[in-house]
Amino acid sequence: MKNPIKNITFILMAAALAFSCTKRVDIPLKPGDEKLVVEGYLFGSDSVSWVKLSKTSGYFSNEPPPPVSRATVMVGHKTQQWALKESATQPGLYFLKDTSFHLVASDTFNLKIRLQHPIGKHTVYNSRTVVPPLHVRIDSLQIEYAPDFKKWMVRYFGQDLPGKDYYLFNSLVNGKIVTDSILQKVVRQDIYFDGRYVSGAVVQVLDERMMKVGDYYTLLASNITAEYYNYMVALQDEVGKKNPLFSGPPANVPSNINNGALGFFTAFLTAAYRVKLEKKQGQPDR
Repeated sequence: MKNPIKNITFILMAAALAFSCTKRVDIPLKPGDEKLVVEGYLFGSDSVSWVKLSKTSGYFSNEPPPPVSRATVMVGHKTQQWALKESATQPGLYFLKDTSFHLVASDTFNLKIRLQHPIGKHTVYNSRTVVPPLHVRIDSLQIEYAPDFKKWMVRYFGQDLPGKDYYLFNSLVNGKIVTDSILQKVVRQDIYFDGRYVSGAVVQVLDERMMKVGDYYTLLASNITAEYYNYMVALQDEVGKKNPLFSGPPANVPSNINNGALGFFTAFLTAAYRVKLEKKQGQPDR
């Protein structure tokens, strides 16, 4: 006859194990320090410059970051200053639409933000950026379709000028931007082709659903600062897919906003080149 004591002990242990595997455990997390998040872009006269203000939210929050409204946002250059106006439909988004505003290559522009209520114990935040000269020289583009990957590849042809340069590439299809997310933007440095002719380097890879034969494609190529290049590389690394075995630990993304704010303020000039996509492969007519 089997030992009833052992049977009862085994049943109790099994029940305890099952209960411990299914019991929900709530881990209280301390809320982190609230920080201001700034996205600020100054463009040439062909685009509207803007600054977006928001606040950090909880780690497990599934809501969009809270916008920061009714702030005073100013951009300055030497003795001139321009006020940005908050959007009536998009809280926390401030636009600079003054026709007297123009970017000046190699000059410094300042950003000053004054909040109605403190965030991170501060109501005033500042930043500054330098406008890199536009060194982009686009001779032509070649758009190829890769059927195995169902992607469009945009190849760039043009002369790179001597000296260390950093580039940002974006895409328009029929006049609308299709690289509006962080991971779709492409940043490059000219370490491998400094001062040489760039013959067919892939600068954009787009999903096949983004455009079709007959569409007009425009490449936007901008010179950016080394600081903004490093910011984009770090940001894309943090928000991109992670390999659980080989990815590095999370790291703080650099910022050029003072008083502990997150985000970046930058300015750049842009060259545009448009082609019509007339066939699935090969080089379209200019």
